[in-house]
Amino acid sequence: MTVQREMMAVDQDSKPRLSVFSKMEKMIVAMAKSDGETGIVMRAKRNLFSDQIESFSGCDIVDWLKKQYNISDVKEACYLATNLCQYGYIYPIDFKLSSYTVKYDRSAEYRFQAPYFWPFRKDGTADSIKYAIYLQKRSLRNKQKHGLEPYEQEAFDKLLKVFADKKEFIEKQAREQVRMSKAGLYFYGHQAASVSEAKKQRRKEKILLDLQEKAFWRVHRPPPGCIKTMEEGPKRYFQPSQMAARRRKNKESFKAEITFLKKALERPKPKLSKVLESYLTWNEQYQEYDPFLDPNAALPSNPWVSDDTLFWEVTDTLVKIPTELRVKKWAISFFNLVKDEQGLREFEDFLRKEYSLENIRFWKEVEDMKNGPRSAIETRVEWICSEFLSKNSPKEINVDSKTLEIVNKSREEMRGKPESMRYILDPAQEHIYLLMKKDSYPRFLRSEQYINLKEMAHNQPLKKRFFAFGSGKTQIKRQTPSPKSPRRSTSSEREVNSDISGDSPIHSINTPMHSYSTGNLKDMDMKQTPTSSSGLSPGQTRRRSDEPGRTRSMNAGDPRRKSNLEVPRSFPISAEKRKSDATLLSLNVPAKNNIVAPWEGNQ
Repeated sequence: MTVQREMMAVDQDSKPRLSVFSKMEKMIVAMAKSDGETGIVMRAKRNLFSDQIESFSGCDIVDWLKKQYNISDVKEACYLATNLCQYGYIYPIDFKLSSYTVKYDRSAEYRFQAPYFWPFRKDGTADSIKYAIYLQKRSLRNKQKHGLEPYEQEAFDKLLKVFADKKEFIEKQAREQVRMSKAGLYFYGHQAASVSEAKKQRRKEKILLDLQEKAFWRVHRPPPGCIKTMEEGPKRYFQPSQMAARRRKNKESFKAEITFLKKALERPKPKLSKVLESYLTWNEQYQEYDPFLDPNAALPSNPWVSDDTLFWEVTDTLVKIPTELRVKKWAISFFNLVKDEQGLREFEDFLRKEYSLENIRFWKEVEDMKNGPRSAIETRVEWICSEFLSKNSPKEINVDSKTLEIVNKSREEMRGKPESMRYILDPAQEHIYLLMKKDSYPRFLRSEQYINLKEMAHNQPLKKRFFAFGSGKTQIKRQTPSPKSPRRSTSSEREVNSDISGDSPIHSINTPMHSYSTGNLKDMDMKQTPTSSSGLSPGQTRRRSDEPGRTRSMNAGDPRRKSNLEVPRSFPISAEKRKSDATLLSLNVPAKNNIVAPWEGNQ
């Protein structure tokens, strides 16, 4: 197959074709001339395949572009060659992502793409069914040479779910193409070759066809992270030939055009200077709310620049406290207030206090009806009229008689025609909108609710707290480490120093006591300080282990067990005894706001 094949015609109903593609196709045809003088010289290589595959390097195409179009800058020529590669007119043999950027070296080898696989061919569309057949065909072949990449396997699984009803058709087409490929036949516009041809030639053509097909789908279905140059855009519902038939002029079409132009002449047209002045005023007013124009509009950080998502959290649809710019924007116009769901809720709360909630409720019901399904329009219109427009209803709104007459007349004329009843309540809705705009909206801006909302929005922090320790009101400037806890004394040592007095200012009621670990509770003494006749302190109750004789029964026969596993009680020590006796050391327990543990202090 040669590149000089005649270009396939594109009819009127094909996709729109840009003129730049015609220029690139002419360029490729001139490159592929095999006279050796005006075209690029192809060289056979054996390093990639067992058969000789003709290809050219990046230096060859860049030198040809510089010579043919008098390009002095190498970067400009490389950029032009890269566009030819990304649009699928040439393709790298190794299919590496780096090779799709043409460089002025011989690190990558390229080949010309077949004209059938050029962009915007009539029969070379890249629809999803053809892509599913291509992936199915590759999955049926050798896994080592034609195995699917992870993103291709994921796309293939999705396509099988979408085309579940065509799964048999896709598999049948793929198996037929694999069978014909093994028999030595060619697809995509090739004529069938006889089986008696040399195996070498069939192998070479088969390899080239696989490369061309893979290059075609690499352009139309690129890997994740790559730019999709062949973006198709929205699908058409009408073909250009059908639209041309509708544009045919007749007597009625000319009359309609004349009527439209007469109405256009009657419309008032402002001067261009006034339009530009109003546009500049609007731009100056809303510039501080645009995060692309003003960096202060995207606090605490711009999510389009950084990876911080806090901006989306504080500007969500409904938040506890809105941002300051959001609240300020409500004061610009009534439209900004009602189009924001947070502002609409605040305004609704204000009207509830003003005993005029039915106005905003009517406006919201009409909006929901206009944006609702067609099947529920007639029912919703009747319910709204009976709820808000009928006389003596508990939620009757203040509408003048002329507007009410227009609405009732439209209801009678369009009854039974739900497609025409969607906008019959617009006169009443517009009347209520203007009423709220001129009366309720100014009072809302002067109300304490709005003023308090601005103060709360101004004072709210916009920084993330990484840790939620404490209330955050007080900060510890300095943390004094507690001394290291000494070795706990045994019960025998405490019996020697059993001089206890309760007048020590160190062990007061407010001093927090150290909570011992349960690991050495067996070494603690079970003696209690008799502060009353019952041997118990005020507020204490006798434990079962304190009963006489129970300790001896529990410890009988166990010489290792010296005491019960009980939490020791506090032993207040006098200051003089604490100074004189070095064997009994007290623990300097850290305060509540000190987070340093006793075992983490200085030695």
